[in-house]
This record gives sequence, C-alpha cells and structure tokens, in this order.
Amino acid sequence: MTMNQSDTIAVDFTLTYRALVGDAERMDLYLVGAGGTGSALADSLARILYHARQKGKAVSLTIIDPDIVQERNIGRQRFCQAEVSYAKSGSLALRLNAAFGLDIRAIIQPFAPSMVVSGYSASKTKKLLIGCVDNYHARQELARTVEEGRGNIWWLDVGNAHHSGNIYMGNAVRPEQIAVDEALRLCSGLPSPAVQDPALLVPDPPAPEPTDGLSCADLTLREEQSLMINTMMAAIAANYSYQWVMGGELTSLATAVTLEPPAMTSRWITGEALRRPFGLPEKKKS
Repeated sequence: MTMNQSDTIAVDFTLTYRALVGDAERMDLYLVGAGGTGSALADSLARILYHARQKGKAVSLTIIDPDIVQERNIGRQRFCQAEVSYAKSGSLALRLNAAFGLDIRAIIQPFAPSMVVSGYSASKTKKLLIGCVDNYHARQELARTVEEGRGNIWWLDVGNAHHSGNIYMGNAVRPEQIAVDEALRLCSGLPSPAVQDPALLVPDPPAPEPTDGLSCADLTLREEQSLMINTMMAAIAANYSYQWVMGGELTSLATAVTLEPPAMTSRWITGEALRRPFGLPEKKKS
C-alpha cells in the first residue's frame, strides 16, 4: 500500500509469487567478467561466501575473466597500481582469499559453458552465473549454458549503459521448466534473462559517435559513463545473489536503474511476468 502525491491511498491487488531455488548439497557461484561492475561485485560476493559458511552452507565462487589490469582501470575498477599487468580474475581471487580466508578460484580465460556444465549433477548442486560482461558474444555463451542446464542453472545478468542499467534473474528457457503452485503462490523458476530481454543476445545499435572497441573504462575516461553506475549495479546484483544464496527464494525478476535522476524500479514475480516473456496469453479472470 502506497501514498500518491494527492495523499490518497493507492492499493495494488496484483497477486505475486515467490521463486524457490530448491534444496541442494552445495551452491556454486560464477562471476563472469571482472571489469567495472564485476570487480565491485566480487567484494560483496566474497562477504556473502564468508557469511554463508558461518551458517554452515557449502558455497563456492569462481571468477572468470581473461583480461589483465591496465593503467586506465585504476580508480574506475577495483584494482590498485601494484596489480597492473596481472590478471583481473587472479588479482581479485588472491586479494579476497587473503582477506577472508576463502578458496575463491580464478579462471583467466574467456567464459565457456563447459566450465559450468561439465560433470554437473543438478540433484546435488545449485549453480548461479553472474554475468557482468559488456558484449553480446559473452551473453550468448551464458544463455547457451542456461539452456544446457534445463532449468537447473540460474543466470543473473548485470548490464549498464552511460547512466542506467538493467538486471535480470532467471533460469528457464521454456515455460514447462517452471512449476507453479497457485495455492501457495510459489514457482520453481523464472524466465531466463535472454527470454525476458532477447536484445541481450544481439549487437548493440550503432552509437552516435564511434565507440567500437571501447571498454567501460574507456567510456568513463571520456565522461560518457558515470563513475558511479558500476557501484550501483554491483550493489543491486549483490542483493539478488544474497537472496539466492541465503534465502533460497526471490520476489523479483528484474530491476532497472537510472542515475539521472536517481531512481530504481523492480519487476515483481506475477503471473503476467511469468507468461509474457514466453509469448503465452494472459490468463482469463474467472
């Protein structure tokens, strides 16, 4: 229940669901991309890992990124001068392991589905891909991994433009992969980010000025990307990850952010939100 500008009560009776992650012996997190958002998010994920282990949960984290730290990254990504010329993923893992006594792994290669699905037992392990990438090729690989997971691999996609961004959470590429309990208002999954927003898998439209080959760091140097947008996106993505790991359930499937002016909106899990991405018709009211 909210109050609008004319001080009248606005009541929304839309029925919502909770998406349950399900029980498993362990949880594996994969942070794909260690640039502006990924390097900011890594610290929060390490704290989630530490907290989860205090609670007796078996949770792992792997950071995947082939890039090395460059001078232009300093101050705009979570790296220091001493890490220049070292691998981003390796630097983050080394630093966070030393700080928290963890065993975070680093893979200094481009992401490939085999890193996640090889030898995967869905009955024993829950997996969450956290994509902080800035190109559609990498998102295509993430989408392919989710498809191979047949509803058992979750994907949290985190992407931003100059002063805004979108976060999507899901695990299903087909509607039959989501079981719904209408009585308890529960569901077993959410539409994959690529189902919610198919544009994630296609090239970005041409920019007004040539920016081909420019990274987030380059755009920030040119003042074409806010210095704060990555931090904002990382904080929201960390909360989604925290809910997934510690609570085992989700109440929203997407969040949109803008910094000019500062605003954030999230999409609740409703029947329409579960059906529309798959092109299913709206249920008729009885």
